Amino acid sequence: MLQVQKRKKRGGGRGKALLALVILLAAGCTGAFLLMREEQTPVPHRAETGGAVLETDPGTVIRVTLRVRGREPWSAERGADGVLRMTEGWALSETRAEQVLDALQNLVYEEILTEDPSEYRDHLADFGLADPELTAEVTYADGRFLVFHIGDASGLEDRDYRFMTVEGDDRLYAVSGSLLADLETEADVLRGVSQPDIQTSRLDRIRILGRDGGLTAEWELAGRITDQDAPAAWLVRTGEICYPADQDKMTQLKKSVGNLLLGLYLGEAAETDLSVYGLDCPLYTIELHMAAGTTGQIVDGKAYQVTEEEEETLRFLIGDARNEMTRYVLYEGAVCTMNQFTVSALTETDPLTTVSRYPFLVPLESLSSMTVEAEGRTDTYRLTRVSLPSDTEGEPDGIGITCQRNGEPYSYDVFSADYQRAMVVTVSGVLPAGWEKQPGTRTYTFRTLGGKTHRVELSPFDALHDALTVDGETLFYLSRSALSGLF
Repeated sequence: MLQVQKRKKRGGGRGKALLALVILLAAGCTGAFLLMREEQTPVPHRAETGGAVLETDPGTVIRVTLRVRGREPWSAERGADGVLRMTEGWALSETRAEQVLDALQNLVYEEILTEDPSEYRDHLADFGLADPELTAEVTYADGRFLVFHIGDASGLEDRDYRFMTVEGDDRLYAVSGSLLADLETEADVLRGVSQPDIQTSRLDRIRILGRDGGLTAEWELAGRITDQDAPAAWLVRTGEICYPADQDKMTQLKKSVGNLLLGLYLGEAAETDLSVYGLDCPLYTIELHMAAGTTGQIVDGKAYQVTEEEEETLRFLIGDARNEMTRYVLYEGAVCTMNQFTVSALTETDPLTTVSRYPFLVPLESLSSMTVEAEGRTDTYRLTRVSLPSDTEGEPDGIGITCQRNGEPYSYDVFSADYQRAMVVTVSGVLPAGWEKQPGTRTYTFRTLGGKTHRVELSPFDALHDALTVDGETLFYLSRSALSGLF
């Protein structure tokens, strides 16, 4: 058994105590071994706390082979283009491999347990180093070649240490357990995956199909992506309704669409049994349509580069759950994984929770005219926008808005105040099944600057509420007094 010469507590006391304890635990404490060591003079050692076996700059790993006990080893080599590629030919994502590469480029230890190889070389199995948990072979840009082995845990509850040796180095190291955790990352996790190019600014349709291919939910932009009122012009479609969508809910839904990122690459569909992943009959299909449009970006911090994008449809086939966190996905002929919560943010969204609860759907800045029909009277409000006089530099001083009611001047301040009050009115509840619509008592017709038309009709529901019909769909009722006194 390794023994440590007792000394007064000084800077190295913690390391010596650790060595004594871990050797007792690792050696198995057989009677013969104890007796053998008791007959020998205790061997002093130097315990050094904290340091690095090797420290290099990022990108200096040229070649690496990692062998983890019980797994197939993997190797990667950096090509002339500076990219690390696995022996199978695919590129290693250095973003995903950041922890692995950092550990290889900065191989640090917690303590040097001994510098005397005679204290442990004949008993490597007791430290898990005869058949190491991990062996790494690394070539660096400066020509250095390093082979190191990580073995068993120390067995100490308060210290998450592993034993490590480096070939050509006599020292026995204690390294953090996190070093092993970083290095034993499976190769599939490190594979770079080509992510879908989802440009939510060009998105104009989102469709969710069920296992039978039937439509589960659809959100569609009414108009063009370049329309001024595009953010407020989305429609919710199901098999039964087509109703304006809530702008805030659509902003959140589009954000969820933008979060559709692929995880692990598992293989090409043509070479894979899709039934293993539940992709032969997918649970859902997510279809995203992006309209043709123009995008731009700053290149090299200088020029603004414009790109003309063609319309396209992206499809994600959603299969079985891989675990609690991920699901299998088929995208562009490849089987990958995707975060379960990212998927469910779309597939588990009830379309009815995204419909607008507001009767006034057109923002004031997008309104061209509004007609109100009630009690046998029709009033038409028309807004006209004009440029204000130029300032001293010849630039327009802004946009002025005038209002007319039935062709006569009308105070825009009064109209806008009423309209802003009406914009915050919301419905009171959902109409019961089987309810029959009564003749309408008030109708609002809105026309936008972009040429769209919305029609809102109120009809009696009960003594205190009116049913609300928006563009022909009747889903909600609202308080009869909500819009009283306006217009």
